[in-house]
Amino acid sequence: MKLLKRIIALLLCALLLPFTVSASSVQDINDGVVRIALLIAGDLGDMSFWDSANAGMMKFAADHPEVVVDVIEMGSSDTSKYESTLTKICNASYDLIIVGSTDMREPLQRASKKKKYADRHFIIFDTEIKDEKAADYPNVHSIMFSQNEGGYLAGTLAALLSAEAGAVNTAFIGGTKNDIINDFGSGFMQGVRDVNAAKGISIGAYNAYIGDFINSPKGSSLAASFYSSGVEVLFAAASQAGLGCIDSAKNSGKLIIGVDSDQYSYYADSDPDKASHIVTSALKRVDLALYDCCEQFLAGTLTYGDLAVLGVKEGMIGLVGNENYRMLVSEEIRAYVDDVTARIANGTLTVESGLKRYTKQDSLNALFDSLDPTK
Repeated sequence: MKLLKRIIALLLCALLLPFTVSASSVQDINDGVVRIALLIAGDLGDMSFWDSANAGMMKFAADHPEVVVDVIEMGSSDTSKYESTLTKICNASYDLIIVGSTDMREPLQRASKKKKYADRHFIIFDTEIKDEKAADYPNVHSIMFSQNEGGYLAGTLAALLSAEAGAVNTAFIGGTKNDIINDFGSGFMQGVRDVNAAKGISIGAYNAYIGDFINSPKGSSLAASFYSSGVEVLFAAASQAGLGCIDSAKNSGKLIIGVDSDQYSYYADSDPDKASHIVTSALKRVDLALYDCCEQFLAGTLTYGDLAVLGVKEGMIGLVGNENYRMLVSEEIRAYVDDVTARIANGTLTVESGLKRYTKQDSLNALFDSLDPTK
């Protein structure tokens, strides 16, 4: 028993070693071991964005047992600790450090510029290290996704399903009014607008924001209010807060389009009734993007000081075509969505971006207002 306790204590010390490095000392990475760290600027268990990132890293770790892969969950309650955590990880012996979301942009800007971290390499995903300035950070690879294209497909499907069900409105629920969520929402509204024009119908689209990505009860309440007003299907892009929207879909007997991961698959075994209300999800393949980048890092082919933009064409954005989707969506609607997807992929259909670098806020507001039944 004493021997077992000693072994456990030694193992714990080994696991904690990277996080006990002092604020000033920097460990040597030239020790023959490749180490990769992913910092989660939020919470795992959202069944969407962060869980997708974690899944990609876990698959990479399983495929490459010779590489040390650590996932550090920083939580959502205290964002002030993000930078100090990043500093500790930079001081530890990680060859590649991966962060995501705009919350990590400025901390990474500062860390990556420090001479003592010149031999470290970084990936930031779901944002660019600095707008139009990726080249100024020669040790950072930036990844952005064309979530406007995923939102467009969700809007296309929501409008078609709404019309089929005799509903006059659909809805979009976002987490916060940040650039990425606005891009999802902009794509959604364009999808609804274009279906209206193509089919000669007038489906409206409510919009609402929860205010954060963790308040599931508020997400549930907002979704319930839309469902009670006659909405049959809505799209929620709100991470963990969006799980409350899924609860509401189940309780209201209505449909919801999930986001980032195949949210149907998360509930298929644990709560099949809830899963049955998730008609599909607008995928953002964070898992594949991070897996591919780690493979490139190992091969020495990952590029830095640049921005990769990944969308439908690259196979990183799309709707899930699982068994629930095939059961709930008619062959005619599926064919329509497939055609839209193909046209986005081949470039004959362009979805305008809702990112602030491309679209002014006034134009974005006008798009949302044009479909809002309350305006």
